[in-house]
Amino acid sequence: MRIGIIGAGVFGATAALRLAKAGYDVELIDRNDRILSCASSINQYRLHRGHHYPRSLETIQSCKESAGAFEREYPDAVIKDNTHYYCISAKDSLTSAEQFTKMCDAFRLHYREEPLDIVSRDNVSLCVRVSEYAIDPVALYSTIYDRLRRSTVKLMLNTSAERSMLSRYDLVVVAAYAGTNAVLEALDISPVRSYQYELCEKIVVKLPQNFIRKSAVILDGPFTCIDPLGRSGNFVMGHVVHAIHTSNIGLHPIIPDEFKSLLNRGIVKNPSITNFSKFIESASEFFPDIRKAEHVGSMYTFRTVLPNQEATDSRPTIVERVNDQVVTIFSGKIGNCVQTTDKILELVQEKEKNKEPSSI
Repeated sequence: MRIGIIGAGVFGATAALRLAKAGYDVELIDRNDRILSCASSINQYRLHRGHHYPRSLETIQSCKESAGAFEREYPDAVIKDNTHYYCISAKDSLTSAEQFTKMCDAFRLHYREEPLDIVSRDNVSLCVRVSEYAIDPVALYSTIYDRLRRSTVKLMLNTSAERSMLSRYDLVVVAAYAGTNAVLEALDISPVRSYQYELCEKIVVKLPQNFIRKSAVILDGPFTCIDPLGRSGNFVMGHVVHAIHTSNIGLHPIIPDEFKSLLNRGIVKNPSITNFSKFIESASEFFPDIRKAEHVGSMYTFRTVLPNQEATDSRPTIVERVNDQVVTIFSGKIGNCVQTTDKILELVQEKEKNKEPSSI
């Protein structure tokens, strides 16, 4: 069976590798000149176990189930020697300290109350240390690239999706995240859903020594998170409000002209547009020493979520049959890539079992 996978991010690449290992003829296609070129390389680099989504039971369970599979698939890309903390803001939090601990207990998520020296105790109602790991983006890229090079997967970079691809493959898997609908349209298929596209900035900073190897998330509202950026010695910061420069709901992301030179370019030094000062001002309420941060640069990409999920902040993983020949993958969490591939493999095996060469 010939399988074409469009999108060489972590989901597409993982699917390609595992399907090729299972004996299928796989081509991995991407319009860019390198793998993992967009959101797969620009995120918070946290291997979630569920603590981050206390209002979405589905997302908690999904994160919890998928983290172990990711660790086993990419052990060299998992950083286990950082310490990870979650704090509940003393005000304006959608989740109380009691609700958070009850959630952890209900899902058997490990935590223990422990003060964190970089956090202002007066401004949090709870601070817990959790068993969570980080992702090293450099190691993840190297691991996947090396595996692709040694595999039977045919990697086709600088290649855009087009309708003629449907005649080349028994199955087409679209793993293009923010570009999903653009790929479907290129295949002459009507998009099946709208998404919410958020043009996000992740600021990269140097921080004082007392932050080293510490990850901290403030829940559950318009707050910040700080994580080590792999093993670089720098940190990446996110913010529920200030990270988002633009947002639109529709079939495609709207890219303002002023962001086109910044988008998916890795760390941009001295960016022409940045919310760095807003990040720092907001974070200083919880992290007093954050005012000593040095701005190394910023990274810009589109985060894509389902519309109108504000009540729960749900981040589902969806493997969807568009028609008899095309399947789409949509997920907001890197840790889900292995389990998602397992679902694709099940569909492929079902297709073979039914002996229907053009349907699954």
